[in-house]
Amino acid sequence: MTLGAGRRLGPYEVGPPLGAGGMGEVYRARDTRLNRDVAIKVLPAAVAGDSERLTRFTREAQVLASLNHPSIAAIYGMEESGETKALILEIVEGPTLADRIARGPVPLEEAIPIARQIAEALEAAHERGIVHRDLKPANIKVRPDGAVKVLDFGLAKALDPSAAPDVDATSSPTMTALATKVGIVLGTAAYMAPEQAKGKPVDKRADIWAFGVVLYEMLTGRRLFSGETPSEVLAAVILKEPDLTGLPGATPPAVRRLLARCLDKDPMRRLRDIGEARVALLEPPDEPARPQAGVLRPEGTTGSRPGWFAWTAGALALALVVALVLLGRAMRPEDRPVARLDVQMPARSFLNLGSRPALALSRDGESLVFTATSAGVSRLYVRRRAEEEARPLIGTEGASNPTLSPDGKWIAFFAGGKLKKVTPEGSVVTLAAASEARGLTWTDDGNLVYTPQAIGPLYLLPANGGEPRPVTTVDTTKEERSHRWPEALPGGKTVLFTVGTLSSPDNYDGSTIAAANLATGERRVVLEGAGMVRYVSPGYLVFARAGSLYAVGFDPERLAVRGSQALVVRGVAGDTPTGAAHYSCSDEGTLAYAPGSKLGDLRRIGWVDREGAWQPIDLPPALYNDLRISPDGTRAAIAVGASGSADVWVYDFGRKTFTRLTFNGTNATPVWSSDGTSILYASIDSTGRRTALRRVPADGSREPVEVGSAPTRAYVADASRDGGSVVLVYINVGAAGKADVVRLSLGKDAVVSPIAASPFDEYTASSSPDGRWVAYQSDESSRNEIYVRDSAGAGGRWQISTDGGEEPMWSSDGRELYYRSETRFMAVSVETRARFEAGTPRVLFDGAYQMRSDSGISYDVDPKGGRFLMIRPAEESDEARGIRIVLNWSREVRRTLAGTP
Repeated sequence: MTLGAGRRLGPYEVGPPLGAGGMGEVYRARDTRLNRDVAIKVLPAAVAGDSERLTRFTREAQVLASLNHPSIAAIYGMEESGETKALILEIVEGPTLADRIARGPVPLEEAIPIARQIAEALEAAHERGIVHRDLKPANIKVRPDGAVKVLDFGLAKALDPSAAPDVDATSSPTMTALATKVGIVLGTAAYMAPEQAKGKPVDKRADIWAFGVVLYEMLTGRRLFSGETPSEVLAAVILKEPDLTGLPGATPPAVRRLLARCLDKDPMRRLRDIGEARVALLEPPDEPARPQAGVLRPEGTTGSRPGWFAWTAGALALALVVALVLLGRAMRPEDRPVARLDVQMPARSFLNLGSRPALALSRDGESLVFTATSAGVSRLYVRRRAEEEARPLIGTEGASNPTLSPDGKWIAFFAGGKLKKVTPEGSVVTLAAASEARGLTWTDDGNLVYTPQAIGPLYLLPANGGEPRPVTTVDTTKEERSHRWPEALPGGKTVLFTVGTLSSPDNYDGSTIAAANLATGERRVVLEGAGMVRYVSPGYLVFARAGSLYAVGFDPERLAVRGSQALVVRGVAGDTPTGAAHYSCSDEGTLAYAPGSKLGDLRRIGWVDREGAWQPIDLPPALYNDLRISPDGTRAAIAVGASGSADVWVYDFGRKTFTRLTFNGTNATPVWSSDGTSILYASIDSTGRRTALRRVPADGSREPVEVGSAPTRAYVADASRDGGSVVLVYINVGAAGKADVVRLSLGKDAVVSPIAASPFDEYTASSSPDGRWVAYQSDESSRNEIYVRDSAGAGGRWQISTDGGEEPMWSSDGRELYYRSETRFMAVSVETRARFEAGTPRVLFDGAYQMRSDSGISYDVDPKGGRFLMIRPAEESDEARGIRIVLNWSREVRRTLAGTP
């Protein structure tokens, strides 16, 4: 299947061809909606014409699309027109590595940074279970600024139809089943691992082999294995031992050892993890390898341990660890070894990885504080370095975002819509209101700087009591929405913070980091394209982005960054919609963080019964949002994709099919018609200043049509039974992002009628089954609570929740209301026949499910009763049970930045 210049594929104007190969034909194209160039890869006919393969390919491509790494070329989406089906890819300018090698050997000082970036890309993919399978210089581009982009990640597996019953994949050592049928070689002979060349199953070790071959080729300018035909090359790969004598004489011994490990023909003896190669390439050329000692893992290794300073074989090992720690304290900071340890959660408890940071270190690194849930109760725990177990702090129930005072004598935190502080012994003091807090920090002079609400500026509060005062001003002329996640700099005069905007209210990975003078409010931009930031002594900024931590040099006096950014930790848990990241740094150089899932921000969908038992449905992990079950309970409409780039899909529970209905990637909040034949959804303009309301048949038989619009960002809460109007959460751009609940009539003469509109923030609405009542949340009492009023916006109003609440939803018979209170899932009996009456809220269950979505829709109620469709992180719960401690981590940051090109 081919395209020609001048044709259109959806919103893409096709330009000239860029190349062709076994993976398909590639064209340059112009995205007319986002005004950017992309690459279009047309799928081979054998894939595009086979529904089973296409379904498998689509699922694989969804996982590949989750890869978000600066050294991996991104997948933007899929498009189809008639028989043409294509991937939409990031277009990467510049020559390939093959073009560079064609000019001769790559000097060591140039080759090592390239190899390190390739290793980082492979590491990111391997952590998500994705193997490249066709790594070679032609699939690697080097931009003029030295940045590396690895192309075609995982497409070999995505295109492989090895599950087809009529094919013997071992019939050819060089081709999979698809290759046998249509002549596509999935893997290039010169870079295949021996087991791949023999037609055996492959895993990440095949990529490690190919990495070694590519590094050898860079350093020597010639291929490691050659021959006149592919068969001769494959024979050499299988039969010959790699000959490394051709390496330049100046090749460091560490690089030679790395190549030997990567190119071991026995995969059982080969380098086990590409992350080891990345760490090896960070070593200075003349620095000898460091021996391991006891259970402390030096320099870039990892391990699971049952305690902060853990043991593996009784008292002797424990004594060795203590001795090493004491020795490390006696050494100069720059000489102390880096070591990684794990702190396990208390028995039958789990770390609260929600929308606020879950852990904090004291400045001296001696104490770790974290929030965990046990037996349905969430509270603070304190673990001191010299203690074997963490202690719960009574009186801190519902706590989040702990932060220790400079002297370590107090822990500030949020709970129950309040800012509080507690001593490590458990004496609690309430300080101020904070309904939807977004960050907290102590200054050197004992003040607290915090964000009390999700929308608004930073406030300063004397920790000994007083009135909070704003210290920043949200600039609505620049579409600012929130100042959050403050970090006090040394001296107590300046604070760093993340700036949230109306155009991107639920994705903080690419935000602006600003600095504000606490006395004058004067501010300046410090960093662009970063998430939640922390200062690390003696002069570095560490910030979160896309599940990883990056570092850059920083002068706290001049408030200026210096040098290049570098990736320093991968796989850190966080919350994309709020920008929270679960990590903390101490002044003496220790890092603590919650390891993120290997699947990053991906999620799973499942049924949860009234006791909290989870049963996943048969869908692969993806970025799922905005769940809505059809009126008959047989299907679910789901927004799939990152915020601002989602599309509407329909899952059939009985047939287990997943059908995509939209393809423009700007959609949210699908809502079913009363008869289940169509779906209404919001399509939000990239500027956030217009929302189109579109309707599409639920079976995808016709294209969507626009049936109304709103002059701002808006989310669909419900549609009327006759389809003539919708209930919207309507975000007012001119009111610092405050939202109202309104009804909008559809059609040419659209009329907006307020239901709940005030100077406060009314959000996440839900209509009763008979349409008489609307439940919503409002922060009018300084924290979010659930209220009900009649759908006409007149008459009475009733408060439902008593201890905070969000995301209300009605039962199918209208006799119960459900909502969230922190991690607790609540239920309230209601009576609506004669008059409205509400019972006492009760807890159904407590669990780590997705909450606080930007749209306010993260679960739905089964119309058949008795259960809920909910979203939870893709990782298994055991992966969220521990905290990783990295001792003397600032030394590793220093060395990494020193080696950054």
